Amino acid sequence: MKNHQLWIGLAIVGVVVGVPLWLKAQNPPLPVEPAKLAATAPPAAAPLPKKLPKFVDIGTTSCAPCKVMMAVLGELEAQYPDRLAIEFINTHQRPEVMQELGLRAIPSQLFLAPDGKELFRHTGVMRAAEVVAKWRELGYPLDLVDGARP
Repeated sequence: MKNHQLWIGLAIVGVVVGVPLWLKAQNPPLPVEPAKLAATAPPAAAPLPKKLPKFVDIGTTSCAPCKVMMAVLGELEAQYPDRLAIEFINTHQRPEVMQELGLRAIPSQLFLAPDGKELFRHTGVMRAAEVVAKWRELGYPLDLVDGARP
């Protein structure tokens, strides 16, 4: 029964899959401990960046639900560029992350406070509106950047 549901879900997801432009850039490897996923210190000459809450997606670039999440990440990045840090961890490149973070399925998402503390985790696809609502629930309301559309 689960395989049947999985195939139906994959077929539906396959219809709406899009790959955002942000995938062109290679993300540097991230530390795997949630507390260490906070932004690293910049070089001494650079101004210190504003600490932002971080949304981390763990998945691959090939599974259908993961591709949907990549589109969601692109949408969030476009709408909240200075209000939310967004990271992607590819489990094909870093398979140890699943065990180290205690994850059993992909895509999975971590909601991290600006200090790196894990606030919430989710497994499966989340639409951008659901992500924004969860941040609001966690005490981090996100405001749209001028010109961005919800």
